[in-house]
Amino acid sequence: MDREEQIEQQELERLENNAGVYDDIDPISDKHLNYLKCVLISQLLLEANDELKGSKAFKQNVKYQVGKTNQILEQVYQEGFNTVYHNNPEMCINVLNKIDGLIHKIKTATIDELVMIDALVDQYFNNKEEINETQTAEFTKID
Repeated sequence: MDREEQIEQQELERLENNAGVYDDIDPISDKHLNYLKCVLISQLLLEANDELKGSKAFKQNVKYQVGKTNQILEQVYQEGFNTVYHNNPEMCINVLNKIDGLIHKIKTATIDELVMIDALVDQYFNNKEEINETQTAEFTKID
């Protein structure tokens, strides 16, 4: 079972345990989205440190501390995640999968590729309307 399937399975189990708890759902706010960013960024740090395993730069203590921080963030931000998720579970899972894919691309990119990725992101932000007219993002239908 890959990481995406594990996340989906855990979320489905959690939903079953909390059935009926989220009948009145708060709207998604910037704060809720920032909760998700904090958790994702800490996860990226954890994975980047793991990539250093076997080198002089790898520090087990860093892995432990970042893992502990990640757990704290997940506990603190769980409510924000629940709000985002319960507003639109399919969109949330798709967005998390896209972000996970982007994080994988960033963590495996070379320095030259990161510079190019940054330039492409800047180009997107400078020409959002034009790019949105010609490019599409595809989401997976989740049953």
